Amino acid sequence: MGSSGGEVRPAMRGARTNEVGVAGTGIAEQIVGIFQDGIYVPTTTAGMGAFVDIERIEVLRGPQGTLYGRNTFAGSINVITNRPVMDDVEGNVKVTTGAYNRSAYEAMLNLPMADGLATRLVIASDRHDGYIENHFVPGPSDDLREKNSFYARSVTRYEPSDTFNATFRLDYSKKDANSEAIWGYQQIAGYTLTETEPGSGVFNPNATVTPGHVYQPGDVERDDIGPYDVYRNAMSLDKQESFSATATLEWYTDMVDIKWTSNYSTLNGKQFYDNDYSDGGLDFVGGFGREDDQKTISTELQFSSNDDSPLQWIAGLYYFDQEADWAWIWREDTTGNGVADSLVVPGWGNPDYDPHTSNSIAAFGQLRYEVSDDLRLVGGLRYNKDDKSFTGDTIPDWDDSSVLWKAAVEFDQSDDVMLYGSASTGVRTGGANDGRVVSRGADQFYDNEQVTSYELGMKSELLDGEMRLNVSAFLNKYDDVKAQLFAVACSDSSSTMPVLECVEAGTTQSFEYYENGGSIDTTGVEVDMQWYPTDELSLSGTFTWLDAEFSDDYAVGNELLRPLLGLGNIEGRQDINDNNSQFSFAGWSPAMAPEYTIGLGATYEIDLGDGAYLIPHLQVSYSDDYYAFDINIPEAKVDAHAIVDARVSWIIAENVQMDFFVKNLTNEEVLTRAVVHSQIRDAKPLNSVQANWNDPRTWGASIKYTF
Repeated sequence: MGSSGGEVRPAMRGARTNEVGVAGTGIAEQIVGIFQDGIYVPTTTAGMGAFVDIERIEVLRGPQGTLYGRNTFAGSINVITNRPVMDDVEGNVKVTTGAYNRSAYEAMLNLPMADGLATRLVIASDRHDGYIENHFVPGPSDDLREKNSFYARSVTRYEPSDTFNATFRLDYSKKDANSEAIWGYQQIAGYTLTETEPGSGVFNPNATVTPGHVYQPGDVERDDIGPYDVYRNAMSLDKQESFSATATLEWYTDMVDIKWTSNYSTLNGKQFYDNDYSDGGLDFVGGFGREDDQKTISTELQFSSNDDSPLQWIAGLYYFDQEADWAWIWREDTTGNGVADSLVVPGWGNPDYDPHTSNSIAAFGQLRYEVSDDLRLVGGLRYNKDDKSFTGDTIPDWDDSSVLWKAAVEFDQSDDVMLYGSASTGVRTGGANDGRVVSRGADQFYDNEQVTSYELGMKSELLDGEMRLNVSAFLNKYDDVKAQLFAVACSDSSSTMPVLECVEAGTTQSFEYYENGGSIDTTGVEVDMQWYPTDELSLSGTFTWLDAEFSDDYAVGNELLRPLLGLGNIEGRQDINDNNSQFSFAGWSPAMAPEYTIGLGATYEIDLGDGAYLIPHLQVSYSDDYYAFDINIPEAKVDAHAIVDARVSWIIAENVQMDFFVKNLTNEEVLTRAVVHSQIRDAKPLNSVQANWNDPRTWGASIKYTF
């Protein structure tokens, strides 16, 4: 799970989340679909809600296109909350304190209101000082990655009969924090080009690599001390407010079950950060950020079989509509006193809030046929049709359709062992580049990304049910994989001069754009185990081996748009002095794809008598080295590491529990995102590396009372 700023960046089976949020080129589409109680969370900005009063969280390896649809290209994460209990008044209150001046509370109250009618109310608040200390301002007020959030949920369920029920859910959340920056909050290195002779226009093939911040203002007084100690003189903020209303109606007939789910959601947010990542100047704009105002409507009508026949099936119709008003924002001097004092939308920042829109319709079906008591066949189809419109008149509308399928076989070798094999497809929708980069050589449209997955596996319960052991092996073939690129181009949009000539003339600037670079093949093996060797001891373990590489033909750029020019001829992947040279990713690994990962967990229950227990728990997650960005340069490399979390639960009485916990016990510093960004400094191409880091070691204690 990667992250940067207020955005989450899940990765699974060699597929990674690159672009996020809403920006000039549209609404970022997810690689791993996130669902909360069956409702698709459409942007990475809202990806991590308040996980309170949760029944379970499912992580389904992808693709999951047949039933879950578009943008479950690599899988899905399903958050399922507890539903109301009809017959009992129950509730709990939990208070937490800890490191970084943390104070949090959560509470739940379940209330039966009448026969067949109950409601469940949940509230939660969490705040702490910033994990990243900004030493420019004394005290914690400007520290980064602070948290101040509030969340409330109401779920009301009506069950008037055995044949009908209705559930109504309302969610509200609000966050007010200091931002870490959308792409990464720290500059850690830069690659620059030098000419073989001054004024020759011919560049040395080997770039000069400089550690640290390579384009900070000249009046910088202090450099960052480390990942969690920085100097920033411009303000930062991350404000998000969301609302969601969901209605689910269910009917049960003698022939079929019917489920109709509809949702309306809004998200309003604003992110802003110190644009030069330093304590110098006040930036050329006094900081930089974006604001969003999103509205989403979705509805799904689902039919499923309910008899005991060998054929079981599910079918449905789905509709999704999203409108995203957005704007770039910066800080401007509105009083004429020479101090940037107000957040405004500049003329180029979409001041009219012309929105992006995304519309999708789908029809789907899946069946399971029991050939015998031991053998089952599974098949599914889904048809998706997607339409998108974009901000401004220079980007044409985009539309496409796709047919996804799944085929699987399940065989019970015994009562305790099931073998299976499957093949399935998935899609992440494409889009369009904006007119500025199209005029400079980018393709007007980028295509859907597609995946075909093949998997063989075993699910088993062994040792008389004391052990669960699952093993899978897979091959995922990703085609038309999109690259998120930051490239150098000529400043004049009407120019047909190659980039190198504009570099020599000093008339270049940098742009972000997207391009279907090629394919990625991933193969892997996954093992997960849970074992109860005694009544008191629980052991869990996971192991993953993954081989994920860009194909030999994965290359990007053209003579008018040169991404990664500042890297020079690194590993022979481009010829910087050849206008027609592309940049090759061949053999590199996609971001967040370690070759080996191992997880080990142990829980032991100590009976203290009189209903009291002490339950220590230890979790160790080890990862082999990998890269935090698709550009596999040393600065983006994440070294092999282990994250250790520990918790001790003390059940004082049947309804009172205390917990003591430490996260990241060994205080490992791990990149969660690194972006290789193209810029121009002193009329020369430059690639800087922007970084986002994980949380440092934190600790805390909580007490929970249940009634």
